[in-house]
Amino acid sequence: MGLFKKKPPQVIKFTQNLCKADINDNSVLFVRVSDEVQKADAKIEVPFTHNAYVIKGGGDCRFYKSGTYDVFDNKEEIKNWKNGISVEVVYIPRETDVLIRWGTPDKVMYRDHVSKKVVEVGARGQFGIAVANPEQFFRKVVGVRKEFDLKDFSTRFAAAVVDEFASAFLEVIAQEQLTYDQFDANRKKVASKIGAALSEKFISSWGIELVDFIIEDFAVSAEDMAKVESVSEEVVKQQRLKEYLAELERLDDKQWEREKYLRQLEQADKNAYYDVIKVIGTKGAAEASKKAGGNFCPNCGNSYEPSQTFCTNCGKKVGNSETICKKCGEKNPGTAGFCSKCGEKL
Repeated sequence: MGLFKKKPPQVIKFTQNLCKADINDNSVLFVRVSDEVQKADAKIEVPFTHNAYVIKGGGDCRFYKSGTYDVFDNKEEIKNWKNGISVEVVYIPRETDVLIRWGTPDKVMYRDHVSKKVVEVGARGQFGIAVANPEQFFRKVVGVRKEFDLKDFSTRFAAAVVDEFASAFLEVIAQEQLTYDQFDANRKKVASKIGAALSEKFISSWGIELVDFIIEDFAVSAEDMAKVESVSEEVVKQQRLKEYLAELERLDDKQWEREKYLRQLEQADKNAYYDVIKVIGTKGAAEASKKAGGNFCPNCGNSYEPSQTFCTNCGKKVGNSETICKKCGEKNPGTAGFCSKCGEKL
């Protein structure tokens, strides 16, 4: 009896894979060991570098982490195996060395939030991947494929990512309120947020997480840039004017503070100062003109040459021009509304 020793069980290993892939080659995202089960007590060995799926009969799939496991759980499975049901083992690496380059074949159209102009933006970069959901990865990527084709996978997956890029990009740009000239300065932040959004989608649909999503550069045409710039300067000017007027309104009952604020604005930005004077009215314009001691229209605050009779901005009389009263012939300043002698409206 002692002469008959029990033979050790068959052990299915990674090295039996069909494509002869090396266990350390993490650019191969799956390998199959197919039709290798020869004994009912066969075991499967899963190295610490990989996870594994065991497919019995083409339908029963079970997921295993590193370790050694019995291929069959009970006599019924052994019976089915003996009747010709196949057993396959698919190994999936825990970490990968796959780097995928991407680029937008068509530019993304977005509306600049400052100028309200539509701008076309292209982008390109790269990202790595990790198998975050092996079960979903098996269903989406492995399927019935016998061998892994890195080129085919990279092409398909990059195309899927680019299809989702536009919506993620537009959402992030809207959240951050960025104009095209701020894209490069915020490239890392934008890429990080887009990568996180895309990872969430692709873990669910492909079982794959995007790692280190990078945007290398953006592409905006010179024509679009000029289109935005022509509008943006005026928009910014109007926004600042609103801010200045809001501050004056806040100081409405504090005349001395209003005057101080206007003096500070005049020293900081004369153009903005006169824009404000135009809006706040004749009284403010007259006071500003008097204080400035220059040639400024008392109605709107616009500057004029001493030789001018009328303001080129509002059309009112300015300077040292005279108006002769039609009723009594009295000479009056060009800015007078009524005759100083008889009171006739001029």
